[in-house]
Amino acid sequence: MKNLLKLQKSKMMLEADAGGKGQKLFAEIGIFFAVFLVASTVQSMLSTVPMMLVMFTSSSFRELMEAASSGGEIDIEGFVNSVMAHPAIMLISLLSTAVTIATVILYVVIIEKRKVRTLGLTKRALLSEYFIGLGIGLLMFGAVVLLGVLFGAFSFAGVSKTLMSSLPVIIITFIGFLIQGASEEILCRGYFCVSVARKSAVWAAVLANSLVFAFLHIFNPGISPLAIVNLALFGIFASVYMLKRGNLWGICAIHSIWNFAQGNIFGLRVSGMEQSSTFFVFTQSEGMGILNGGAFGPEGGLCVTIVLVLATAIMLFTKNKDKGFENE
Repeated sequence: MKNLLKLQKSKMMLEADAGGKGQKLFAEIGIFFAVFLVASTVQSMLSTVPMMLVMFTSSSFRELMEAASSGGEIDIEGFVNSVMAHPAIMLISLLSTAVTIATVILYVVIIEKRKVRTLGLTKRALLSEYFIGLGIGLLMFGAVVLLGVLFGAFSFAGVSKTLMSSLPVIIITFIGFLIQGASEEILCRGYFCVSVARKSAVWAAVLANSLVFAFLHIFNPGISPLAIVNLALFGIFASVYMLKRGNLWGICAIHSIWNFAQGNIFGLRVSGMEQSSTFFVFTQSEGMGILNGGAFGPEGGLCVTIVLVLATAIMLFTKNKDKGFENE
């Protein structure tokens, strides 16, 4: 905790602060939600039509209509769950988050008069930072699964029987998660955390963006108090990682591969969402929700808590690699 309070402004924060602008904390929070609302509205407008096409052409919809016409029991909840688990719906949802990236960049550049690099999107070491992040993220979630297996919270059920037929979907989903992970990091860390730090202490910016990040997930299926804590912990880890590395590329990669590994490598729920296309199948043990997260998936369990606390502690004691923009 002491090391968190001692965090210094990164060079991207110092450059963002050089313009002499910025608002107090609660004003920045209000602006954030306005930007988020605009991005979400545009994203919904662009994704609604393709999602409706998928829904109305799905077998689940036909079954629902047949049940309605024959006077049988209509399972609306089952229909909604089936549609939301449809691979095409998931892909549309992931790919449409590119709208958030575009909205945030436009807001930061046009309204806040900040350079794109103050979002952490630097030219320096882009590929190396990204691939390091992919490795760290895969290692972190692998540690979550390992802990779960050791504690008896997860069981390995083998390789997916539909792996070969699902491989194209898995590859496209990976691309989708690359976009989705980046969108949340650009929104919460690159934009919000850096903007708050212009007029507030770094620790306040870290905590504020982490709590807001957790709040954005409160309507996900299966959400629980521990899941909210873990989401906030991930926000703290992500913020510290960004500050220590001096760019956003690494944590974008960690976030993306974390979600992809969770759902499409290990076959577990991603923030309450099921994935039907996966390499392996792991099952959650009954009565072990405190460890495996239950309906929310691993992010609602203590295995993730342990990994995130340890990862954050390691990052806080890691040497600062923030080299600024000298090679830009």
